[in-house]
Amino acid sequence: MNKSTSSDWHFRASVTGSCFFLWIVNALLILFCLMKKLCYINIFVLVVGSFLLSACREKVSVNVKELSDGDPTTYYTGTEKLNRVVFDSQYSIPIQSYKIYSSGEVPAHDPVNWVLKGSYDGKNWVVVDERKDQRFCSRYQEILCPITNPSNYKQYMLEAETAGNDTLVIGDVSFSEKNLVTDWEDFNYPEVDFEVLAPDTKGAAIYADLVQDPDAYIKYHARKVAEILFYTAKDTMNDVQTIHYTLKDYDGVSAKSGNPPAIYIEYSTRHIEKSMNESLYKLDFETRGVLFHELVHAYQFEPKGIGSYSTNKEFWACIEGMADAVRAESGFFDMSTRKPGGNWMDGYRTTGFFIQWLKTKDPDAIRKFHLTVRDLDVWSFDKAIKSIFGEESGIESMWNEYQAFLTKE
Repeated sequence: MNKSTSSDWHFRASVTGSCFFLWIVNALLILFCLMKKLCYINIFVLVVGSFLLSACREKVSVNVKELSDGDPTTYYTGTEKLNRVVFDSQYSIPIQSYKIYSSGEVPAHDPVNWVLKGSYDGKNWVVVDERKDQRFCSRYQEILCPITNPSNYKQYMLEAETAGNDTLVIGDVSFSEKNLVTDWEDFNYPEVDFEVLAPDTKGAAIYADLVQDPDAYIKYHARKVAEILFYTAKDTMNDVQTIHYTLKDYDGVSAKSGNPPAIYIEYSTRHIEKSMNESLYKLDFETRGVLFHELVHAYQFEPKGIGSYSTNKEFWACIEGMADAVRAESGFFDMSTRKPGGNWMDGYRTTGFFIQWLKTKDPDAIRKFHLTVRDLDVWSFDKAIKSIFGEESGIESMWNEYQAFLTKE
């Protein structure tokens, strides 16, 4: 585990170890004073006690790099009691949302209760947001917290603790100047039917270590997929009412079947075990990426007027390419595997990386590309590109531009 190495923690370790002794000494002095009824000793006790106990106060950590490096494998490791961390970045715009990420450690080390405070001067602090009894559904998982009354605070302080006075460990904390909940409060979450068909396999046990609440985990990813494919929760989308998610012992990775309102997804326990060989984070990266891909198949529109998945290659390339485009956009693809070559009709990551690259030309390109699938009576890659970028554009010229970009990368 990569831990924070701030000098604050060296201070805290040395002081905390002696605090118990100092409390005992102070208590004995007070008892002695009471027995002897000596006023001047009472004064001495108060002075010495105040000095000793002040040394035991926890020092506030400032700008812990492990909390803002965007790397979920580096952790902030605190103490067993209340922890305070100040983010002193001299913010110039009001923060409207923030996220706290769990680490790869066991759930007992997760923050459960926390308060976010803001300050204009670094001395006087105001409660900005408070959360109690929070539970992370998996390792490396975010909890998104909108701020009800944002203000132009210059600094923020997080006060957090675990449920049972275990050592606090946090993966990351990020702040946003946008309300990341807006437009998605009314998302229609599907019901989740989670089942383990191979409970005695090693892969099933590993999955349980990674994902503590499969229902919440799958619902979270369902909404994330919708956020990439659509603009708001009010957009017309497939009515996915139930997702049957199964862990199964078989050779392979994952597969989706069924159509809305009922979707069926299976995930291989053998693949889980294989992915875990490198690290828990590698397993998390792969598991989320695979889930993003399969959930796109639940929510994406299908091309019209060109046959079906099994009879038309352009149909197939669109379906699998969109699924991998969303996976790439969500951050769960190794982008170093993106290389020149191939064709937009190759499907999966070759097509997916291309569709995701279109965002460099239009931030809403993935959404717009997906909507062409709904809106065009006879769909094709060429018509989709022309619909988004104009009649002067076309799939061949856009693909050639993408290849030139990859060659220079």
